[in-house]
Amino acid sequence: MSSGKKRTLCLLGSPRRQGNSDALASRFCERAASHGAAVERIALSDLSFGGCRNLFRCKTDLTHCGQADDLTPVLDSLHEAPVLVLASPVYFTNVTGLLKSAIDRFFSFLVPDYPSKADKSRLSGGRTLVFVQVQGEPEDRYRDLLDSYSASFKLLGFEHQHLIRACDVREPGDVFAHADFMKQCDAVAGDVYGR
Repeated sequence: MSSGKKRTLCLLGSPRRQGNSDALASRFCERAASHGAAVERIALSDLSFGGCRNLFRCKTDLTHCGQADDLTPVLDSLHEAPVLVLASPVYFTNVTGLLKSAIDRFFSFLVPDYPSKADKSRLSGGRTLVFVQVQGEPEDRYRDLLDSYSASFKLLGFEHQHLIRACDVREPGDVFAHADFMKQCDAVAGDVYGR
């Protein structure tokens, strides 16, 4: 697939607008656009939605999530976007509640009886996940955060997974003082869209 056809959906998980995770995600998205990708950025804090309520309609009478709220069109957009960017600061050892609630709704992309199926996902394969993680703590903390989500995203067809990580940043704009964080964004964008 050429880079011009790589639609990219970016979900900003921070409740604080223009914070460090937003800044890194924006840098990545700017580089994606420079490679010809069509980028859609969505701040989850602007939406009214809830996490999975275990309606299980996505496994019985529907082929999509049974909840109807502001996340519904976002889930629809993901079908058309082979590149997904998830950006979040670390809140109490994990991604923010906003982003985790959205991720829980991705359960609807798994087909019924997915544990026994060869094709487990309603999404096409060969997808790319870019995980942007920002934390105020040092590098030795939360290094396995992407690993904790990796297997589930592989089930959904995200075969390529990349981490952009910034540590020891707290105040808005701190990431701009670290050229290596920006270089991570550029390098990952080059890898994703240069294929």
